[in-house]
Amino acid sequence: MTLLILASIGTSVFFGILVILFSIKEERVRKDLVRREAAQKHRLYQISILKEVQDRIGYSLDIEKVIEVIMGSLRNLFPYSSTSSLIIKEGHLVFKTYVNESVSHTFIEQVKKSMLASLGALLGNVPTKTEEELFGVPLDDSSPLPLTSFFHIPLFINSRVLGIINVSSTKLNLYGEDEMTILYQIVAEASNTLSRLEEMLENEKGKLEAIIRSLADGVFMVDKKSQILIINDAAKRFLGIERENPTILDLLGLFPKTYDLIGKINEAIQNNKVIEEKELAIENKTFQVFITPVSIKMRNEKDSMEEPIGASIMLHDISLEKNLSQIKEDFTNMMVHELRAPLAVIKDSAELLLSEKPPLKKPQREQFLDVIHRQSKVLLDQIASILDAAKLESGRFALEKKSTDLEELIYERVKVFLPQVEKKEVFLSADIPQPLPLISVDKTRIIQVINNLLSNSVKFTPRGGKIKISAKIMNNPLGTVIKVSVADTGIGIPKERQGDIFLKFYQVKQNQNESSSSDSSGLGLYITKRIIEAHGGFVEVKSEENHGTTVSFTLPVQEKQIKPSDFPYRVMTSSN
Repeated sequence: MTLLILASIGTSVFFGILVILFSIKEERVRKDLVRREAAQKHRLYQISILKEVQDRIGYSLDIEKVIEVIMGSLRNLFPYSSTSSLIIKEGHLVFKTYVNESVSHTFIEQVKKSMLASLGALLGNVPTKTEEELFGVPLDDSSPLPLTSFFHIPLFINSRVLGIINVSSTKLNLYGEDEMTILYQIVAEASNTLSRLEEMLENEKGKLEAIIRSLADGVFMVDKKSQILIINDAAKRFLGIERENPTILDLLGLFPKTYDLIGKINEAIQNNKVIEEKELAIENKTFQVFITPVSIKMRNEKDSMEEPIGASIMLHDISLEKNLSQIKEDFTNMMVHELRAPLAVIKDSAELLLSEKPPLKKPQREQFLDVIHRQSKVLLDQIASILDAAKLESGRFALEKKSTDLEELIYERVKVFLPQVEKKEVFLSADIPQPLPLISVDKTRIIQVINNLLSNSVKFTPRGGKIKISAKIMNNPLGTVIKVSVADTGIGIPKERQGDIFLKFYQVKQNQNESSSSDSSGLGLYITKRIIEAHGGFVEVKSEENHGTTVSFTLPVQEKQIKPSDFPYRVMTSSN
């Protein structure tokens, strides 16, 4: 019986111990589940906070918005009397506090002082100017509970301290390692996201800047406050800016006073539309100006919207197009005049020849026929120049080369021009001091070139002046060439215009009061340059205003073919 009682007691004890052990284990499991649930809940909060951060900031790197999202979510993580942020913005501090429980002004000052000390320890020096904003429950100085529990979490982006987040309470020993870890993890992940975003934006900014700097058009970008963010070399060159980092004030002084650049930029940003200025004269150039608003997409919980951040200004140089347009217009007017005049003379002469009353005598008929012949030649020369220019433009300009005695050709051209220079009392000479080899050229085209150059010299050399055409053999890195030069003591060409004389339709002014020379199509030198280049040579001009001009061209020598007769050194001159 005793054994049975003992066995019963032992069994009860054993099962009691088992029950206790299972109860302990069950409690542990329950606590573990609660802990895991809390951790999972906190993790979900962290994820939701980070998602909201990404949704709210977009690509703006706005630290205030990031901190605003984090602070607004803390009430779901742990209790606090206030949560605050202290960030550096544009050279000053911004202190913001959300008050969750009634506290005094002294409490807020204690929070601010502690945050300033922490930020100072991280940075060394901090700005003294501070902006302050308070939200939430009104302050109540009748409840002077002190600051007893708090902790700070710094916000970094790529190792730069941008601010501090604070959590404070009037309750003692409220926060431990778990609370600090939760907030630290949230801030750290937000910092990592912002750091990656900043790196990506910097890379994209670098690519964009490289593209902008390589553009032939002038481009600069400004923010909403009209501060210059970037300006490329073309814009600096167009505007004559030498400073590495110019300000908007530097640019305003270069635009016409009547053009309200700031007003146009603000109008483009506010109305989100492109503003175009078709012609704007700046620094002796003419530009098309395009002012384009620049925006970024901002996302929120419901939809996305465009937020303007500045504007880009593009300067497209249309000086050449405008000049060419004016030149073409002048050319058309001139050609109408030039063609109408000889046609009118031909028409009147023909009518007189056909008229029966009174009958013309033979000398008169011959005189009118000579007029018709000469005026017809003028017309044909003008038309030939236009056709040659059209062939050059279309690529249908063909050369018919054959072996040519350039020396004889030059002397023949001098003989042709002697009557003109003698009539104008200009001294014309030809000088070829060494034998020239026979060369393969299109003789007709080279005659056209020499005629153009001599004709220009005669036209722009005043009475009593001198013109000399010379030729010599030269060696250059590309081989042997013959260089022919036509030099005069005429009016010369201004230095800033010397690069334009070979443009199509360009005409040299004989004086500042003329729009152009009155009897030139502006095609002579253009055709001359293209003919010489088609032969594999080049044309150059040297001129000094009021002291004369020298135009030279080269022709390549494939094989030196000296003429069999002895070379006679000759200098041909006019009698003047």
